[in-house]
Amino acid sequence: MSKSDLQPDELAFRLAEMCERGVDRGDLTALSDPALVGVLTSVLRLLAARAQNELTVDLGIGNSRLSATDAVIASTAILESASVEVFELAAWQAMTSTGSAKRARAEHQMEQ
Repeated sequence: MSKSDLQPDELAFRLAEMCERGVDRGDLTALSDPALVGVLTSVLRLLAARAQNELTVDLGIGNSRLSATDAVIASTAILESASVEVFELAAWQAMTSTGSAKRARAEHQMEQ
């Protein structure tokens, strides 16, 4: 089977494995900056679109290696890249439930 015959999920799992091996070995350049930016931007856009359409993703499923520290550091890097301050994020979250499964569940429970 050639690489072009791989299904999207297979390609994603292979990329995830390669990234995990790189982190485990301390090889933080397993992907070039342009490749990392391209993959991460596309994945984040997909995650955002799914969240906007109430298709939540539990990042604890299948990848229990994402620690709270990893999540906070990555979130900070993403916010800085988008020139968004933490207080702006908090204000946005207070004004909308888009992308916030936790808030949407709480609102749904209050309605019942």
